[in-house]
Amino acid sequence: MKVNTQKPIVKLTISALFIAMSTVLSLVKIEFPFGGGISPLSMLPVLLIPLMFGVNWGLFACFVNSVIQMLLSVSEVVSWGMTPVKLVACLLVDYILAYFVLAAIGFFRKGGDVSVIVGVNVALFLRLLCHVISGVAIFGDLTENIWTVIWGSITYNAGYMVPEMIATSIAMFILLKNRATKRLIRQ
Repeated sequence: MKVNTQKPIVKLTISALFIAMSTVLSLVKIEFPFGGGISPLSMLPVLLIPLMFGVNWGLFACFVNSVIQMLLSVSEVVSWGMTPVKLVACLLVDYILAYFVLAAIGFFRKGGDVSVIVGVNVALFLRLLCHVISGVAIFGDLTENIWTVIWGSITYNAGYMVPEMIATSIAMFILLKNRATKRLIRQ
C-alpha cells in the first residue's frame, strides 16, 4: 500500500516521530564541561524532515525541534550566571537559530546522493557557525585579541560539531543506499 506522505496529517505524524527520535538521541551524549557535547546521529532524524517535505515544512519542524532542545537545556544555561541580555541572546542563537538552520538541507533534496550529503554538511556547518558566533559575541572576552577569541570559539565548537558532521554524513550515506529511504526523500 502506497502512503501519500504529502497529506498534512501524515507529514505532521512523521515529523513528530522524527523530532521525538532526535530528542531521545540528543539525550545520549558525551558532555563538554562548558556546554555542548557529542550526541552522534541526533541530527539525522530531524534532517530527514526537510529532505522529505521541503524547506518550508522543514523550517516549521526544525523550529519545533529547536524549542524542545532549548527547553531541555534552559535550566543548565540559566545556571551559567549570564546577564539577562546574554541569556536571551544565547537561547536565541545557540538553540533557536542553530537548530532552525538545519532546514537548509531541504534545498539539496532534488539532487542526487552527493547533493544530499553536501546538504547534510551545509546544514550542520550553519549550525556550527551559529555556535561560533555565539561563542565570540556572547561568551568571548572581547577585550582580548579578537582572533584569539574567534579561534577559541571555532576550536571549542568544532570539537563536538565535526564528529557529529562526520557521523551524520556516514549514516545518511548508508540510508541513501536503501531504496525505501530514497523513495521517501524523492516524493
